[in-house]
Amino acid sequence: MNLEKTMHIKSIEIFIISLLLILFSPLSVAAEEEATIKAKPSYVSLGDPMVLNLSTDSKRLTFLQLKADVLVNSDDAKEIVKKHIPAIRHQLIVLLSEQKSIDMKTTAKREEVRQLATAQIREMIENMTANKDIEEVLFTNFLVQ
Repeated sequence: MNLEKTMHIKSIEIFIISLLLILFSPLSVAAEEEATIKAKPSYVSLGDPMVLNLSTDSKRLTFLQLKADVLVNSDDAKEIVKKHIPAIRHQLIVLLSEQKSIDMKTTAKREEVRQLATAQIREMIENMTANKDIEEVLFTNFLVQ
């Protein structure tokens, strides 16, 4: 009799667990779909190429021509970046103008500056709008002369 009672209780437990899984699985699928919809990567162009002077030790001027895009993870972030393009361009110009021309000719330094630009712009947008969907700043054209 004890064995039968134990088997009956186990059957009820399995039934309840199965029922809970059936009931809550659509909720988790809906949450995943909502997260997928929200995480919608896209690129926002920062407009025309920027031309600026780089820091140099010689009297000869060195120019940097740069075109950049921002990778975002939501439509909200896309609209925010579009709205704040002038502030983002300014941030890039200030950061890049401080760089030495000789350093900017190396791939490693360019990547370091790109990562720094990403961090600064992500922080700026987050402080201004509380949006955290800025993924990367990408340099799509980079010319030092």
